[in-house]
Amino acid sequence: MNSLPTAEARLSELFSATLDTDADGTVSLEEIVARAGDRGYGIMLLLLTIPCFIPVLPPGTSGVVGVLMILVASQMLVGRRQLWLPARWRRKRLAPATVQAIQTRGIALLQRIERVSYPRGRWLTRNGVLLRVSALIVILLSLVLSSPMPFMNTLPAFSIALIAIGLMNHDGYLLLAGNLLGVAVLLVVGLGLEALLHAWQWIRMCFYG
Repeated sequence: MNSLPTAEARLSELFSATLDTDADGTVSLEEIVARAGDRGYGIMLLLLTIPCFIPVLPPGTSGVVGVLMILVASQMLVGRRQLWLPARWRRKRLAPATVQAIQTRGIALLQRIERVSYPRGRWLTRNGVLLRVSALIVILLSLVLSSPMPFMNTLPAFSIALIAIGLMNHDGYLLLAGNLLGVAVLLVVGLGLEALLHAWQWIRMCFYG
């Protein structure tokens, strides 16, 4: 196993190092988490958001991704320092084609993000209250992702990606931006659900008195 990148490694370097494959061309989730070190939560959340940007996901994919995000964020919520995964998931290996696709798209995106994101506002990334609030927002956004509501993948996933990159890059400002966007998305979803509820009640009154 390769050595861990330094704490100040660039995002693209960290991402590449955590996805470094073995001789058989695969990498396990356990290896990814171990290499990520204290940035494991950010790495895992970012990996999980990538499929959400695909316009048409296979049926059931968003539900699985949402459950995995909730598992990760729940550990942040309770203050667990090291990300834990069930043994069965830790042994899960990403196929070479999958790793190649994630590296190609993910690293190119991170290289663009590196132009505006860098370690700053570290007191925010180390604030226990903000980290728990971030975890709660990720859980709520994951529920939105898992819901059957159409066209509700991109914005929640983008919010979670900002939070993930903030955690990975020790960028407190980006972490805060992800939280604010997440709150805005949740408010829009909440208002939309309320409007649908009122519309349903109006329809019932019209037809059933």
